Amino acid sequence: MSPGKQRVHAAVFPSVCRCAPRQAKVWEMCALSAFLVGREVGAKRMAPRGRGTLLFTGATASVRGASGFSAFSGAMHAKRALAQSLARELGPLGVHVAHVVVDGAIDTPWIRSNFPDRAAAAHEVGGLLRPESMAENYLHLHKQPRDAWTHELDLRPHCEKW
Repeated sequence: MSPGKQRVHAAVFPSVCRCAPRQAKVWEMCALSAFLVGREVGAKRMAPRGRGTLLFTGATASVRGASGFSAFSGAMHAKRALAQSLARELGPLGVHVAHVVVDGAIDTPWIRSNFPDRAAAAHEVGGLLRPESMAENYLHLHKQPRDAWTHELDLRPHCEKW
């Protein structure tokens, strides 16, 4: 049984004064895509079988907005609310729906090449999320017994300010 997973990286952070043209695209990438995964995979495939796991990846923007992040924050808030609604609708049908808040930079080649000094400093103190550690948490969510499902999980390095 494979879990359904939806993650979109929408690194589009225009000012609210300039975001109108991009707002719809960011919303499509984050919220609409999550809705479609929930409908097509969760409701149409997993629910009829009475089992399955839908994992939605969020970010800090899922729980609080910041200046310059209006399009992204709005879309990520929408994804988080959708995950809550799907959990309430599909959970009783046997589908585990969880939302993971990723609060920190992930140790990837993209981070290391685009932010070399910051990535090196963060890596030195264990301040980057290792993909392997994240994968263990996602797998744990997928394997949870039905009597103790987690809906929301925050992942962050020990030194991340929150």
